[in-house]
Amino acid sequence: MAVRTAALLLLMAIEACSSGQPSSPDGTGVPDAAADATDASPPVPTLAADQLVFDSTRSSSNHEIFVMKTDGSSAMRLTNDPAYENWWARISPARTKVLFYRSPAGKPENYGEASLWVMNADGGGVTQLRARGEDGWVMQGHGEWSPDGTRIAMFGSVGAALEIFVTDASGKNPVQYTSRGGINTDVSWSPDGTKLLFNGCPGTPCVPASYEVYVMPATALGNATRLTTDALASYDPYFSPDGSRLAWLVNVDPNANVIPGTSTSLGRWAIRISDASGSNASYLIDDGNINSKPAWSLDGQTIYFHRMVPPDYRFKVFGIGKDGSSLRELTAGAPGISEHPSN
Repeated sequence: MAVRTAALLLLMAIEACSSGQPSSPDGTGVPDAAADATDASPPVPTLAADQLVFDSTRSSSNHEIFVMKTDGSSAMRLTNDPAYENWWARISPARTKVLFYRSPAGKPENYGEASLWVMNADGGGVTQLRARGEDGWVMQGHGEWSPDGTRIAMFGSVGAALEIFVTDASGKNPVQYTSRGGINTDVSWSPDGTKLLFNGCPGTPCVPASYEVYVMPATALGNATRLTTDALASYDPYFSPDGSRLAWLVNVDPNANVIPGTSTSLGRWAIRISDASGSNASYLIDDGNINSKPAWSLDGQTIYFHRMVPPDYRFKVFGIGKDGSSLRELTAGAPGISEHPSN
């Protein structure tokens, strides 16, 4: 790029001298405005602080990645490939990239057939980072950028177990961070990058009712400390942006919300909030419906999540204040499913 720019400047200088054009103050023969235009690079697409990403079937039968403002306006589609289900979008710390997963169309959130991808903030430059089955993994998911954007935490398979791994920003060179056996998933970073949260079991057998929240240092095979002891299936723990609070998902009653005419129970899902140590836990929202996947706003004042209110069996994106006030739907009137919001 530097060589090409220098050649252009020289050519313009020659043309200016031969045509009698006035020289610039620096004596190059190129007017300053022309030089500035030559050197200017196109701006890097960047998502604003008041934008969030999510996946939705609002415009197609498959899940695509969208971006919208945090008030629910100005929704715009970023991916457009009917061959895939696209989900779990995560904005990079610099807000110039979006991490997401893909699985074959018709198989949404299929961790056994998932591949990890990244794209630019405007939907361009779609690139696969981790292929299905790479490094012998039979399952992968829950990719999360480190706060400095140089690493990605995720879960992958080790034999019959699911363990926490950290890769570089290109999804390569995975390093195993847990070796606990059973299920260890739903990993996320502390704001300063020194700790990891995840969910797992205190013993065997490892079944959903036993899932608890753990914290560990962000070092390979560091000792994990259990933060919850509520005997409720716990998922998706996240630190608040200032690191002082936790929010996570719990299945309060697995037998609730039976789909009429079937024996299928969707459960009663709630979002809990506590101090960073897991103490002083309370329910942010527990209204008998299916409230799922909390995500803090950048300023720590709002938690975004997706929510289902039977008999409407569609997830929609909502926001709620960190004190449990101001519940509001952000995807009102939109068709299809909308889920996994992330600011």
